[in-house]
Amino acid sequence: MDLKGKVVLISGASGGMGEAIAKQLGKEGCNLSILARREDKLKKIAQEISKNKISCIYKKCDVTNKKDVEDAVKYTYKEFKRIDIAFLNAGVLIPNPIETMDGNIIINTMKTNFFGDIYFLESLFPIMKKQKSSMIVATSTLPDKRGIAGWGAYGASKAAISLFMESIRAEAKQKYNIDILTVKPGSVKTPMIENYHRPGSISPEKAAEIIISGVKKSKKIIQFPFSQVLLTRIGDLFPTSAYDAVPVHMQKGDGYPVIEEK
Repeated sequence: MDLKGKVVLISGASGGMGEAIAKQLGKEGCNLSILARREDKLKKIAQEISKNKISCIYKKCDVTNKKDVEDAVKYTYKEFKRIDIAFLNAGVLIPNPIETMDGNIIINTMKTNFFGDIYFLESLFPIMKKQKSSMIVATSTLPDKRGIAGWGAYGASKAAISLFMESIRAEAKQKYNIDILTVKPGSVKTPMIENYHRPGSISPEKAAEIIISGVKKSKKIIQFPFSQVLLTRIGDLFPTSAYDAVPVHMQKGDGYPVIEEK
């Protein structure tokens, strides 16, 4: 796929992988609509990207607010008259160990990581169905099949989006020529994992490079880095008794951070 001239919407674009994807797509010649809660950061990113002589608009958007999402999609469509590719990248990681179990944290995580994407799909499909050729790229996580101690809310939300995107992939393609891609990253060096041991972590820029390469090839599943993919899939095969014996202490130092990339 040639990306030059494509209209691309990106949520969670104010930092981490979202920002890196936006900057690299700007160099590819895409026209961009970047969304996040941090409007001041979006403005700076848009100004930098616009130096590539492409159009880059931005809008504040809290993905847990359905009206924000609807308004962001309408704004993008009004400006460009089409949306070729949507990267659903906004996410939150709030570890929630059983010692401090908090239902509100779980609800907030599901609203951001799962229902936020659903709100986008609900607004994007009427546009993309008419275009007859579009793509939606949703960010899940590499370990989306087995639980990780302390990360139940995050894992459940990402497993939900993986399964949901898989469930609509064939229908979207066969009926409306909408490609559904799921990104399953391992550890990427963003603030989201800075308090955790993650051998083999890669930079957001490298992650963006891998993702964009996968988009050009219309790969249904984009997962990386290879060493972590291999270890994760081996872990998926462990008997339950063996998996439960893996040490739960994964964080550096004391306490759990609250990290948001929205």
